[in-house]
Formats: sequence, structure tokens, C-alpha cells
Amino acid sequence: MGIKEVVKKNMNLLINLRKKLNLNAELAFQEYKTQSIILDFLNKLQLDTKIFAKTGVSATLNSDDDCIAIRADIDALPVNGISHACGHDYHTAILLGTALVLKELKINKTVKLIFQPAEEASGGAETMIAEGVLENPRVKSILGFHVWPNLDVGKIEVSSGPSMASVDDFYITFKGKGGHAAMPHLSKNPLYPAIDFIQTINVKSQIESNPLNSHVITFTSIQCGNAPNIIVDDCKICGTVRTFDNNLRKKIHEDFLENSYICAKKYGCSAEVDYKFQYPPLVSHPDLTDAFIKTAKKLVGEHNVLPLERTFAAEDFAFFAEKVPAVHFRLGISDGVKGTHPLHSCDFDASNEAIFHGICTLVNFITTVKRM
Repeated sequence: MGIKEVVKKNMNLLINLRKKLNLNAELAFQEYKTQSIILDFLNKLQLDTKIFAKTGVSATLNSDDDCIAIRADIDALPVNGISHACGHDYHTAILLGTALVLKELKINKTVKLIFQPAEEASGGAETMIAEGVLENPRVKSILGFHVWPNLDVGKIEVSSGPSMASVDDFYITFKGKGGHAAMPHLSKNPLYPAIDFIQTINVKSQIESNPLNSHVITFTSIQCGNAPNIIVDDCKICGTVRTFDNNLRKKIHEDFLENSYICAKKYGCSAEVDYKFQYPPLVSHPDLTDAFIKTAKKLVGEHNVLPLERTFAAEDFAFFAEKVPAVHFRLGISDGVKGTHPLHSCDFDASNEAIFHGICTLVNFITTVKRM
């Protein structure tokens, strides 16, 4: 029996499993019911399981040194109460289904299945890696995926190189000396260096960065008093920085530190910078991606394997991709009725056929790819 036949045979089971996961949606690091569902399914397959990051799970099929991993995220969002408005119930069902099919086909390759908590929050990937999820057996390469609205069921999008951006958040406080607005010469107004800094960074990012190397610097808030006749002591600004290039990411951070100091000094103020490095860019390995594309095209046809458009949204699968060669692809979920609403929307839904195609794509790669 081939891959597609085995998946078809189990579709009712997997659809019901996805529904069960959906009904038990939980927020980051609170996925205990989800974890229980995962463990119950894997234990029935007689796979060795381990707990990571409190609510995460890994399971390993077979035990030689040439190990490939597949990761699915398992947490939900505070949307419509708590719901899987980002499709992680589909991700989890697809990975569990992949385990089932690999087991039924008696595949002898070593495959590690990683069920990761907290993708939507503080980044469960980094925690799982720190606790050793990529070791024993040591993972040599890894696959990740995400359901994608308005991409037809049966199609995937994948490209080598960066597909999702880094994300860094910044909080800067300019400190001056407050006073009466009628006597500004007796004060050090922190609003002026804040405005100067915003203008300086916006101009520098335009004239000093290669326009072909895309990035986003967005200032989202400026807080500096609330009365027309009062100069306050502090002015706080915050925002986010997104890039696809770690060298540019480093330069922007250095620009923030240098120019916050320069702008503050011009107006007799000081500056405190809290620059939080969050997720790195998500980069798919060229050789592994080429191999993935070749196997996918043989499975679903060349016209169903499309290049992806980069997005400045972020994904903590990027931490895995920093450690080992990785491929991250997008899975079509639209049948013209379902799968047309955006991720994180109250109305998000997906076609159940995406489960079939996701499992087939993953199992096909695992069974056909040579050692990487």
C-alpha cells in the first residue's frame, strides 16, 4: 500500500483528531490537555516520547545516527476566547498523522517528531533546544511548515533563503528635566531628542541600507506627558525592527545605540535603550530545500510547488534553522470556501484536505530523500 492510500485510510481518524485538538485549544506553556492528546496517540504507536519545555513533546521513530526531525507548534491564541486561529491544530494533527503513516509503512529511517509549545508567545523553540531536543539522537536536518490562507489545497510554497523576518522590539526612554512650558529654557525637554531620534533613524535606514535588502523599522508609540503647560522628565518611544539579514540587523542595533546617545546629548538629555533581540530570520537551507522541492514536484506536480513571497512576520522555527539545515514550507488550505480568512482572524478556518496533503508531502520527503 502506498503513501496516499495509507493516509486516505486514516483520514476520518485524523480529521476527528484535529477536531479534538481544536476543542482543547490552550495558550502558550499551558498546553497540558494538548500534550495529553499527543502523548496518548504516540504511546499507542509505541514510540519513545520525552517531555520538553514543560508542555512540549518529542518522539523518535527508530534509532540510527542519521536523524531528520519534523516540528509542529501546538499552542493557540486569545482569539474568540482561546482558539486555534493560526492553524496549529492542523499542524499537530498532520505531524501525528505523519508518525502514524511512517509507522504503518514500516519506514526504517530515524525521524524525530517535535511538538513545540509557545510559538505565539515567548518562543518555545529556544527552550526546547536549550533542553536538548536536537540531541539523542542528534538531529541532522529539520522540516517545518505552516498552513497558508488563500493558497489552494494541494499546493505548497517553498524557497531557499529567508522567508520570514527577524523580530526585535525596542523601548527607549529619553530623560530630561521637567518644568513649566512657559519657561522652557529652565527645562530639558525630552520630547525633542525623541523626535530627532525618530527622524534620524528613518532617514539613515533609507540612505545607508541597500534598498534591495528589505527591512522594516516601525515606531509605534511616543509617550511624553498629557498637559499643554507641563514639560515632563521622561519621553518614551517604542517599536519594532524586522530584517532578513543578520548583518543588517546588527547594524540597525548599533545605529540605535549610537544615535540615541547623540540625539539625547544635543538637547542636554540622556537616553536608556532596551533593545530586545527576539527571533532571528527564518532561513531555509539551499541544498535541503532543493531536495525538498524535487521530491515535492514529483509528488504533486511542478505547477503545485510555487516559490514563496517573503513576509516580515516572524516564526520561532528560525531557532531550529539556526542550529541545523532546515526547510520551512507553506501548505495550501483553501478550497474556495474554507481557507480564505487570514491567520489570527476570528473567522480563520481550513479545508480538511490540507491534512491529507501535509502528511503526504512530509512522508514522501522522508521516504525518498538521501542522507543530507
